[in-house]
Amino acid sequence: MPRTKTMPTTWMPRAAAVLCAGLLLAGCGSSEGEPKAGSGGDTAPAVDAAALDTGSYPTSPAAEFARATTENIVEVEGQRLAEFTVAPFEIDPELISGKMPTMVMRSGKNLGVVIGGGAGDIAANRNMLYGYVSTAATNTPNVTDPSRSVVNAVLRFGNPEDAAATARELQAQLTTVDDGAGVSTAESVDVLPNTLVSTRETDSSAGRTVSVNALTPHGDYLLYSWAQAPAGQKDWTAKAIAKAVSLQGPLIDAFPAQPTKEQNGGVSAEFPMVDQDKILIYAIPEEDAQARLGDDLAAYGPRGMSHRSTNPPLTHRVLTETGSEHNAVAKTTVYRAADDAGARTIADEFAGDLAAQGFTAAPSPQGLPDAKCVTKDTVRGTEIYCMVVNGRYVGEASGLDDKADVDRQISAQYLILEQADQDA
Repeated sequence: MPRTKTMPTTWMPRAAAVLCAGLLLAGCGSSEGEPKAGSGGDTAPAVDAAALDTGSYPTSPAAEFARATTENIVEVEGQRLAEFTVAPFEIDPELISGKMPTMVMRSGKNLGVVIGGGAGDIAANRNMLYGYVSTAATNTPNVTDPSRSVVNAVLRFGNPEDAAATARELQAQLTTVDDGAGVSTAESVDVLPNTLVSTRETDSSAGRTVSVNALTPHGDYLLYSWAQAPAGQKDWTAKAIAKAVSLQGPLIDAFPAQPTKEQNGGVSAEFPMVDQDKILIYAIPEEDAQARLGDDLAAYGPRGMSHRSTNPPLTHRVLTETGSEHNAVAKTTVYRAADDAGARTIADEFAGDLAAQGFTAAPSPQGLPDAKCVTKDTVRGTEIYCMVVNGRYVGEASGLDDKADVDRQISAQYLILEQADQDA
């Protein structure tokens, strides 16, 4: 299922809402002009549009988004790149606990967050354009328990020379500069002749661990993979790195990257559309532009959504099987399946997943029996999720300790989806 915006069970501070749990959700479609029955069928209470409290949230689709501009092309390209970045669970199916950093990398400086030390300066000096990074670990009952984890990143440069030079400079830094955790030792992996590898053993609260860095130049891209495990599982780290590189190369080759001006004969190529598949117009916009951090106000595919999910394999599988090719991420999240049955499948699958986490039913918003809501008390407060299904569309809203606001969000989302193009 998708990530949450502010919920403590997730690992991203700003994100799309998750689906409600423990409730079988039916489709909400009806003939135009007819009163809409609730999800319980013809005998369920009808939606009372006049009773809906939408607060200040918009109740109509947004104007269509234009193409990216020079001001947001880095964010848009990074969001598109997410679909072509291998997710940790694809490297090892047990890597399902999302961690930071998982994000669009809007400049070379962001690499400092991923690798540390002077990595950000090295990438920036080599004019890294943008990238995407995904991080996950195995689930453990306690944070001090031994676990395995992976970081997988794709960094785009203006040319192969800068990508290769960055790999060499990063390898030199890792193997000569002590960033406080010791210096890594250069090694080689037989099956990765073009990859620069270094390893390091350190002590942590979970015991002695071994970590492996791998830098693989790949045309205009630098593939960065990192794996960590208990010291006795060094073989696992080598296998994880090899799997990451073997999957990432072919996947990035399929990415339809925006050509640079130099690559396009000295003239700027037409920029991609911000709203892939015209789905973002149906999500409630994020009010705080700074909260997006390059990741929200986006249209992601199944893999892109899985990076930001509390159950990545489930998210990827369900969205793929239902044909939900692009999914809108803003203040709310909107999915569009290939058909009505697909939307109900999305709702049912994600609902069952949240039910297993202990969420319980909460009252639907006034006038909107079709919306299903759930709550769960956590150390940070009460999490609230609401969802509504309308034909091929699924809308989600979430919040913390403010059920009234979540009710307003999902009520506004319902009215927007009433106007959505079911034949898109």
